[in-house]
Amino acid sequence: MDEKYTALIRKSKLEYVAICLELNLSARGEDLADVEKNLRAAIELYQEDIKEHPETVVSPISPEELIEFLRETEPEWYKEPEGISEGFIFRAGSN
Repeated sequence: MDEKYTALIRKSKLEYVAICLELNLSARGEDLADVEKNLRAAIELYQEDIKEHPETVVSPISPEELIEFLRETEPEWYKEPEGISEGFIFRAGSN
């Protein structure tokens, strides 16, 4: 695995969850080392599959899926800031 990928890792209530932004892959683990190992394995398997099936479309995680990932792994101690309404959607764009 020579390519570099961006991963976000969050601790949920029971485990660690990681997501690779460029490939939209996720993995779980009991600790940081375990989740990293599992995400690396998932990336390697995905790369092998892409070589076998070149018609596979590789797409990064969408903003909606990223927001869902962040909400689902939101720490218990986190409180939404006052003044931000429920259902607020972040949008990225360029001018």
